[in-house]
Amino acid sequence: MDSQFVAFPPKVLVRELYLIGFRVDPTADGPQFCTLIGSEGDGERPITKGDRLLFFRKPTDAAKALEESDNGFEDVRPVPTELELLCEISEVLYLVNSEAEDKDGLLFELIAVFDDLLRAVKMTVPAEYATVLAAMAERLGESQEFASFLSGSGVTREKLEDALMWCVGAVAVKSTWVG
Repeated sequence: MDSQFVAFPPKVLVRELYLIGFRVDPTADGPQFCTLIGSEGDGERPITKGDRLLFFRKPTDAAKALEESDNGFEDVRPVPTELELLCEISEVLYLVNSEAEDKDGLLFELIAVFDDLLRAVKMTVPAEYATVLAAMAERLGESQEFASFLSGSGVTREKLEDALMWCVGAVAVKSTWVG
């Protein structure tokens, strides 16, 4: 017989917000756009509005974006004003095409952020790209070096780049903006 005791006292979920920035243009100074990702227990999800990812241009607009969100993080405080993570999309694309290692974890972090963003809007990554991204994330969880994985698995740099670009496009079309 399974025991289904309810923990007492109940486990208190720690809820936090993280400011995540994105830079597409490598010459831009700082993030070009941002979102907030909320953490609730073991899960993380971005703020949304009407089943769309909610982005804003300046970190100072985070509180305004949070007010407009509708997926349960509106009451979480404090609203961060400092970046927790800057997703360097252009840098990652360069890395994928030219380097052998993800020394700073940029590719690994970007895959994880895309995963959170796309899950929040219930987008299914095409199987050919999902396989590539999952395998790459698994590899990077073990080692920063990924070039030998690419050559040994038959996954091309172009296929990895295509998978990332698909994610960029999917995020773009499933988003809305504050300000």
